[in-house]
Amino acid sequence: MDQLIQFFFKHKWSTFAKGQLGFANRPSWLWVAVAALALALLVYFLYIRPGYRINSKSKFGLVALRASLLALLLILLMRPVVVVPSIIPKSTSVAVIVDDSRSMQISDENGRSRIDAAKELLSANNQFARGLDEKFKVGMYGFSANATKIKDANELKAEGATTDVVNALREAVKDQSASALSAVVLISDGGANTSRDLGAELRELRAKNIPVFTIGVGNPTRFKDAEMSRVATPRRVLAGSAVIADALVRLDGYGATKVIVAISEDGRALKTQTLDVKGGEAETLTIEFTPSSPGAHRYTFEVKPLDGEMTVENNAQDVLIEVTNDHPKILYIEGEPRWEYAFIRKALAKNEKNLVLVSALRSADGKFYRQGVESGGELTGGFPVSDEELFTYQGVIIGSVEANFFSYDQLKNIEQFAARRGGGVLMLGGSRSFDAGKYANTPVADLSPLVLNDQVEEFETQVVSNFKAALTSRGRTHAVTRLNEDRNLSAKAWEELPPISIPEMMTAAKPGATIILEANNTTDRSRTAPLLAEERYGRGRTMALTANDTWRWRMEMPSQNNAHETFWRQLLRYLVSATPNQYEVAAERDVYTKGDAVILRGEVNDKKFNAVTDAQIVARITKPSGASVEVPLKINFGEQQNGSGADYRNEFTPDENGLYKVEMTARRGGTTLGSAQSTFLITDRTREFHDAAQNVELLKRASAETGGKYFPLGKASDLLDEITLLEGKNSERVSKDLWDMPINFMLLIGLAGAEWFLRKRKGLA
Repeated sequence: MDQLIQFFFKHKWSTFAKGQLGFANRPSWLWVAVAALALALLVYFLYIRPGYRINSKSKFGLVALRASLLALLLILLMRPVVVVPSIIPKSTSVAVIVDDSRSMQISDENGRSRIDAAKELLSANNQFARGLDEKFKVGMYGFSANATKIKDANELKAEGATTDVVNALREAVKDQSASALSAVVLISDGGANTSRDLGAELRELRAKNIPVFTIGVGNPTRFKDAEMSRVATPRRVLAGSAVIADALVRLDGYGATKVIVAISEDGRALKTQTLDVKGGEAETLTIEFTPSSPGAHRYTFEVKPLDGEMTVENNAQDVLIEVTNDHPKILYIEGEPRWEYAFIRKALAKNEKNLVLVSALRSADGKFYRQGVESGGELTGGFPVSDEELFTYQGVIIGSVEANFFSYDQLKNIEQFAARRGGGVLMLGGSRSFDAGKYANTPVADLSPLVLNDQVEEFETQVVSNFKAALTSRGRTHAVTRLNEDRNLSAKAWEELPPISIPEMMTAAKPGATIILEANNTTDRSRTAPLLAEERYGRGRTMALTANDTWRWRMEMPSQNNAHETFWRQLLRYLVSATPNQYEVAAERDVYTKGDAVILRGEVNDKKFNAVTDAQIVARITKPSGASVEVPLKINFGEQQNGSGADYRNEFTPDENGLYKVEMTARRGGTTLGSAQSTFLITDRTREFHDAAQNVELLKRASAETGGKYFPLGKASDLLDEITLLEGKNSERVSKDLWDMPINFMLLIGLAGAEWFLRKRKGLA
């Protein structure tokens, strides 16, 4: 478009946008009036007085064409000009900052690497570089994490591990503060990957009247890339538990295709899976695997390279998972002898080595059959009286027991077990559960993922066993419902399970709840109810299983079918998988790059899980080489509003790649309160190649918010016109002639030719 404007109007659009129209020859109004009168007399004697026999429309056309031609000649004789500001040569400076990060190594600039294309643009024989040098005092900087002044572009190596645009702008402007800085020219692919506030820096530059002109490097339209953008996994799992990972894969420049994702554990191949990806957008792929052994393991998720990829540096992501051999305790309170109770205990006794199920079964008023207790005094009353005793468990199961079995304080403790302690609570269906147990107006109703009320619907005997479990969309990939490693076979296994009973219809789930399994009536399709639901509550997790006879999945299936045992094992492991300990320490992220600032956070609670805010916390960090360093953690009172324990934190900068071990010790006075351990990983992978296509939006934003303009690399020379037309104390007003624009001569010829053609048709020529 600019080329078309320049062809017709001699100058580029920027000249007209920033200029003011005027005339170099300015005759007095008297001469203008005389010329207009002469023009009118000429038209009168040529077309009106002779009285040609032509119709009025043709006469009006002839008059208009001749008047326009003469008016145009008159305007051209007055020498029209556009007055624009122009920088006084060498009176001011420009800071040119060039991206010197690793993403500039990508070769997508007509076969050249981005950094080579930038070097060519800034070479001494290039029109752009010469034009800048003729008009300005040029300060050149290369940047990645910081901006460094350079003599010429040949010093650029494209080896920086990060792209910090904010810091580069700030440092370059500060370095040029002694000179009259007119503008900043940013040459980059726009791959900013730090957390600094770009908007704040752009507003500051705007206030200083320093526009940023950006030149985008890299081809944003024909970029082909497969990227493993992110992998989400549990931070900590029990030994033997399956890990369900959500891998976000992005394909640029590809249509729907199959990708191969390979998973390795500590460098050893673990699993390979072929998955379908739509292409053109980011897509989450669910991948399941089982860790080989307890300990902290590094897992690498890699998309195998596709044909034509511009870079494979972003095809892999690392995650760190701590596989623990802990033995979390789950308290199960049951109000009546029933098969469900017996089969749950049997399911865990068969293959479960980590979970400890402590149960109290009411056998008569005031009498309880206890299993799994550690001492004779444990659970003598059936359920803990104090919150301190209850909080020694990681999970709680409430069976078929009415609400008035508990005191109000015990019901409140159950609610606080999830909200404050962060434990998992599971409510089971039964004749004394949910609404039938009168929980509707108790603290337990607050944590239930299902809406409780006083309306109880009981089923007739002939239909109680006619509900089939059905996976919801969320349930198809949920950790609890994994009956087979192949999810299609797992779904088939759920379809084959026999019907079960639903003692009461719980039809409404809370807005924040997720339905994992539905119960569909086999004889009446209109009867559907939630079977398994979950919800985050405070710091904890709450679940509701509305059936009372999942034991049918064991008794009515072949002996070799272990679906019942697998379901209950996974359900109870999931229930306690996110339960925090009394003392916790962890880095804010699991994986960092060397040189990143690692934020360590410690949490300290008393036995009632109230925050301890006056402890002395020290984290001993053991590096991969074996060297160790102690980092004190300081209380941060600003974080006490989220219901978590006391938040202690500090910053640590690693200098080695590999696995770091952290051991936190909490003391108060001369007494040791407790300790916690965790790990974090430092890798040589860089964020430089994530979303590696040119980030046009960021570059345009940097320009628009500061009063500059964005240019693709191929049109960088157009930037010279924009930057030399900046108005300021170091600029002057100059006039550019408009009388010799090609459009003027086209109009003259066109008007004269049109008049002659019309006269010829009417027989006047």
